[in-house]
Amino acid sequence: MTHGNPSWHRLHERAHAITLLIAGFTLLRLVLAATVPLLPQEAYYWSWSRHLDWSYFDHPPLATYSIALTTTVFGQTTFGIKLASVLWALGWNLIWLRLILDMYGDRRLAFWAIAALNLTVVYEIFGVGPTPDAPLVFAWSAAIWAVWKVTQTGLARWWFVAGVFIGLSWLGKYSGVLLLPVVFLYLVTSPQQRHWLLKPQPWLAALLALLIFAPVLWWNAQHDWVSLAFQSSRRVGSMGGFKPRYFAMLVGTQFLLLTPYLFVLVVATLWRDGRGWFAGRLDDRARLLWLSGAVPIVLFTLISFRSLVKINWLGPAYWSLVILGVHSLLQQADGLRRLRRGLIGSVVLLLVAGAVFLIPNLPIAGDLNTWSGWREAAARVAKVEQQVRAEGGQAFIFSPNYKISSLMRFYLPGQPRTYAQDIYGDKALQFDYFPLDDDLKGQTGILVLSDQDQGDLDLARLKPFFARCEIADTIETQALGKHTRKIAIYRCSDYRGHPPRRGGGDQPAQD
Repeated sequence: MTHGNPSWHRLHERAHAITLLIAGFTLLRLVLAATVPLLPQEAYYWSWSRHLDWSYFDHPPLATYSIALTTTVFGQTTFGIKLASVLWALGWNLIWLRLILDMYGDRRLAFWAIAALNLTVVYEIFGVGPTPDAPLVFAWSAAIWAVWKVTQTGLARWWFVAGVFIGLSWLGKYSGVLLLPVVFLYLVTSPQQRHWLLKPQPWLAALLALLIFAPVLWWNAQHDWVSLAFQSSRRVGSMGGFKPRYFAMLVGTQFLLLTPYLFVLVVATLWRDGRGWFAGRLDDRARLLWLSGAVPIVLFTLISFRSLVKINWLGPAYWSLVILGVHSLLQQADGLRRLRRGLIGSVVLLLVAGAVFLIPNLPIAGDLNTWSGWREAAARVAKVEQQVRAEGGQAFIFSPNYKISSLMRFYLPGQPRTYAQDIYGDKALQFDYFPLDDDLKGQTGILVLSDQDQGDLDLARLKPFFARCEIADTIETQALGKHTRKIAIYRCSDYRGHPPRRGGGDQPAQD
């Protein structure tokens, strides 16, 4: 078979094949960053970067810091925002490469595992969408690599490298805390590594991680611990009874995010190596990689029987299981052929997903098109604001939803401060913590509403805050003969003043 199709079987042996592979996917992400529209959640995280702080209500600050850096260099543009994730993706690809070579010394495995990982929907989304998941995946991968370097070299100084990356994972997203049980279980179950539990370096590494995380703790302490409560006790408190439909939703979404072939590969790897772990048949390489994926998967799967698990929460879990799965396949006589065939399906799914984002105003079932129409809406809002100013008044822009408010801020000329439901006294996530430009009293509020989820508002809710609200403009977008979105713009006169500020928000962000 090898002589019959050498171009496929020996692709990894070509000079600089892995370098070209990673460079090719990075170039693709750069193109996507320059062409794919900004999503509401991305605009929300960008809005944080306009008010740098030690931390934020929804998440720790690392993703926002990276957005602030790339937009400082490349401008407050969609490309400047998305470039942050492109760089994180390049980083985690290099970490994956180093990890595979250090663990297995197998360039064929490195080539095909990295190819498979870059052909998943989930890592392409993280690699272009600037969310907290991007730095989390990088830091999680790097922490596992550093722990392996401890195993490989026996040098205690690698524990401090691991501590740095674990701390960075916590600065990326709170779920990075799951690295602690991953590493602890690895040490407990590995006869060769168990001795580290009696030495100070792993515990000092944990303290180093906590020190790196200290700014987030400081911010929380200054704000009644709202962020930690929002992502822990409030989520636990929102859990209901047994709801198997949430588990079905989790399986369905992950089936698509991983792509069907790789989803099956990951599940099979999780089961096969799980049995091997309990039977004591895994070597330290497989043990560490398996635990890295199994701990978050088991936890969030259990949660899914009682509460909704967001589609991105399992992102850090999959990469290590894909590496294990590809390694197992390549040990089989026809494994590479099966892998290639499976990845063709992944390519097709990625192409379909890319087309969805690039077709303007594409109508998608369930209001899933969240990106169309906002540039035009911002232009119309700017005209209404000009009219108010021409009449001698002042104006501010607000909406009932943090997503709309963030998109308006991005697309409006000059990118001015916008407001959300905090204007009429409702909790508004991070908008409750942005500084007020002034008291806004007496100004005209320009309200932006949408006919999509969480974008509408009963105007009676505004009566205590404005003298009156009148329709000023409407925008309707459609494609392929079908309606996509209707956006309504209102002039709300004589604002009576910002209500007392209340911390936090009951409406969870998407991540």
